Amino acid sequence: MRALSKKYGCWIVAGIGFIILFLYFYCALPYHLYHREQTQLFICSWNTVAGYMHASGGLSAFLGDFLTQFFYYQGMGPFILSILLLLLGVVVYRLLVPYLKGWTWVAVILVVCWETGRESGLNYPLSGTIALVGLGTTLCICRNLYKCFTRLGRLYALMMLVAGFVLFGAGEWKLRYCLPDFGREKLLRMDCETYFGRHNEMEQYFQEEDFRTSFATYYYNLANARRGVLPERLMTYYQPATLGLFLPVDSSSNYMKIYAANEVWFALGDMTMAEHAAILGMIFSPRHVGTRALKRLAEINLVNGDDQAALKYLRILKKTICHHSWAEKRMPGKESENVRKWLELKREMLPQNDTLRYAADAQLSLRHLLESNRENRMALDYLLCFDLLEKNISAFVDDYRRYAADRPPTGVYAEALLIYLASIEASSDEVKRWKIPASKVRDFNEYTEIYRMNQGNGTMLQPKFGKTYWFYFHFAVMKKQ
Repeated sequence: MRALSKKYGCWIVAGIGFIILFLYFYCALPYHLYHREQTQLFICSWNTVAGYMHASGGLSAFLGDFLTQFFYYQGMGPFILSILLLLLGVVVYRLLVPYLKGWTWVAVILVVCWETGRESGLNYPLSGTIALVGLGTTLCICRNLYKCFTRLGRLYALMMLVAGFVLFGAGEWKLRYCLPDFGREKLLRMDCETYFGRHNEMEQYFQEEDFRTSFATYYYNLANARRGVLPERLMTYYQPATLGLFLPVDSSSNYMKIYAANEVWFALGDMTMAEHAAILGMIFSPRHVGTRALKRLAEINLVNGDDQAALKYLRILKKTICHHSWAEKRMPGKESENVRKWLELKREMLPQNDTLRYAADAQLSLRHLLESNRENRMALDYLLCFDLLEKNISAFVDDYRRYAADRPPTGVYAEALLIYLASIEASSDEVKRWKIPASKVRDFNEYTEIYRMNQGNGTMLQPKFGKTYWFYFHFAVMKKQ
């Protein structure tokens, strides 16, 4: 019975360890793993493979990048990491059991937990774990060779040790330890779900979570704009002024924000601004490459009709395993039917006239888009909401008259127009000409009465009007950006 327990006990422990590790990465940090795949690139060619062998640890780097590309598929990242961490545990056990005896399991658990923490980071390379497994295996073999107590055995052990360091390197030690960042995982979920095109799932997620960051608001506004309900939903969420509409692309931004900044511009139809953000995001990312950025740059050039530039990126993606099919469907002249229809829709959004503009001047870019296509509903909503979040009522009224005069005001548009009409002391007939809903007018009158009675104190207004534009206009503090 004891022999049977000893025979199968290790397998049972290994199986339990695998399940725990898999569930940890699959349930707690899947989007960290997706992000790691999106910011790396592995090209299947002999030149690429040969390039890994020019430095120490080339085999670890090759295997790490090769396996990381499969993080693109759901469940593959957790599976690969669980296998590697389990192998690390086996190697540590084999290496230390002659010396620690029963305490070996403590060392194994500590090492696996430590390496699991490092793999929970955003930019820790998979090659770091592979190097530890490779070096540990090398040391086990060297010990067995050295036990021969012959000159030849010792020579083989030394040669094996040198070969191990050449092939696997000394491991990745820039990151000594890491704790999982579950808050960042939630932000990455928004980013990755948008990248995967699963926009409908985001609405439920925003109802469950209450974030107060510009990154989260950015994706909240983008999701609502895609559905055409941005003016109705704008004030129902945390709004850090215009930073919730456009993420800044400058020296103060981290690469995650720069990477994400192109999403809105691409959706709006401004390919110049989208390309600017996509290129900078790739440049400032840790490895300066990325399948996600390459796919976006290929899409931008396809929409612009620059087939040669698009082919530059598509040919690279065709040499990958996971994105080969995606690139095939978008080869100029050989596009699939769905891609062809998508391109026709995107090209209708392109501005017809060229202009020079400051990259940070979002309003000018949005007006430029609307001058070419007044039906660009998303660009119109972003322009009007940008005016409102800056508390620029005069610019809002001018833009509304110019681009949305035939559109009955709803949501924050109706609320902002009532502020304007009150400021010019408009007559009741003029208010009616704007076709503002009667319920909004009644609410505005009630808000104004409470505001005056309490001498501008917002405490009494908060319960009923805290999520109106009137409350934002009076009480939001504008910080210099």
